[in-house]
Amino acid sequence: MIEKMEMHHETDMDTTLVREVNSGLFYKTAAEREKLLAAEREFITRRVKKIIDLKKEVCKDGENKGFVIINQKGIDPPSLDLLASEGILALRRAKRRNMERLQLAVGGEAVNSVDDLTPDVLGYAGLIYEHTLGEDKYTFVENCRDPKSVTLLIKGPNK
Repeated sequence: MIEKMEMHHETDMDTTLVREVNSGLFYKTAAEREKLLAAEREFITRRVKKIIDLKKEVCKDGENKGFVIINQKGIDPPSLDLLASEGILALRRAKRRNMERLQLAVGGEAVNSVDDLTPDVLGYAGLIYEHTLGEDKYTFVENCRDPKSVTLLIKGPNK
């Protein structure tokens, strides 16, 4: 079934055809599976390398700067390891509302693709750290330049 849809937003197109597919991805042999996994790993590694290259561009040798990536979706463990080996803190599964607040606080822009990552979209925070309160872990972003959003955390006994 092909559905004809008209889209009404900034990247408006006259006519868009959409094909909805509800099927799985099948392979016949273990070798095909391994080939598929290797191609997927290579694709993801190229995306991670773009982030690492941006860090190297922004944080020149000798400068003591940290680099943090905050993502709304998941990040697989091999990618986290690759980022950590380059000194990049990667936070995953951030909530949309928190991302909106972070943009206001640090001055950066949320981008939808690693291809859109440039030094112009980066924000600044003087200190980012994780702190455990009770059983919950919180990430604190402090010392922002010209913040337009703040959060007040009040902690007290629960009696």
